[in-house]
Amino acid sequence: MRNFLDTPPNIDFLKIKKQGYILSTLLVIASLVIIFTKGFNLGLDFTGGTSIQVRFVDRVDIGQVRAALRLVGLEDSMIQAVGTEGNEYEIRVSLKKGKSSEIVEKVKKALKEKFGDKFEIRKIDYIGAVVGEELRKASVYSIVAVLVAILLYVGYRFEPVFAIGAVIPLFHDAIITLGIFSLLGQEVNLAVIAAILTVLGYSLNDTIIIFDRIRENIKLRGKKNLLQLVNQSINENLSRTIITSGTTLFSVLALYLFGGESLKGFALALLIGIVFGTYSSIYVASPLVVDLERFFRKRGQPAKEATR
Repeated sequence: MRNFLDTPPNIDFLKIKKQGYILSTLLVIASLVIIFTKGFNLGLDFTGGTSIQVRFVDRVDIGQVRAALRLVGLEDSMIQAVGTEGNEYEIRVSLKKGKSSEIVEKVKKALKEKFGDKFEIRKIDYIGAVVGEELRKASVYSIVAVLVAILLYVGYRFEPVFAIGAVIPLFHDAIITLGIFSLLGQEVNLAVIAAILTVLGYSLNDTIIIFDRIRENIKLRGKKNLLQLVNQSINENLSRTIITSGTTLFSVLALYLFGGESLKGFALALLIGIVFGTYSSIYVASPLVVDLERFFRKRGQPAKEATR
């Protein structure tokens, strides 16, 4: 039995490229509708809120702290360990839960009921709504800046059709990821934005590797049978795609299942991004190169072949 890890298979991926376009279009439209109708469950980073740093006399795990906060309805707060001793935590509560003074009193009451006097409040910080608004703007600017930089880089490194074919799937991946977060009501914070930027880089890396193989094959055979050539390039990189995406997916899944509540949003964004990033590299980016090349050729404006 032939091992595809050693010998590339001959799968006609682009045979269903129209179905791929339809599925992607429906997913993007559905995601945009959900985002604009339901909105996002913005985290403390964007809405403002209260950060309370607590040190316990004895070692306490996050589950015990969350159980204590459940007594006052704050169990969905973000709780992060501080240091490595296992007895100090930062509790971050959104402004949507109430005024900062009220939040502090609720946290003190919950911890006192659960742990008695075996804790101390070391620091209380307030994050205003103005700061949250600035962070929202900075997050949007960072994503746009990344997409523009990618467009310019790929356009220089390859050719215009490859640049367009690389950037459109990134919008596709980011919009679908945000749409799923909106649908699930999952909190969107700076960690999630960082995960989305990571996903964009991961997806681009997968796409660029396929594009690089396409370019090498174009140099050897020209663009006469571009559809067949792109299919061949995807097949030649298939083992690498499966191994890389598979191992990364298992690692992120472990992070999602066992990384704790504070990392769930970050891990979920990576999970969604890896799945759709791998899909878009094959069924969105690669077909776009074929169709854009045909579009320019029909109008007598063939894209300049990459020589770099």
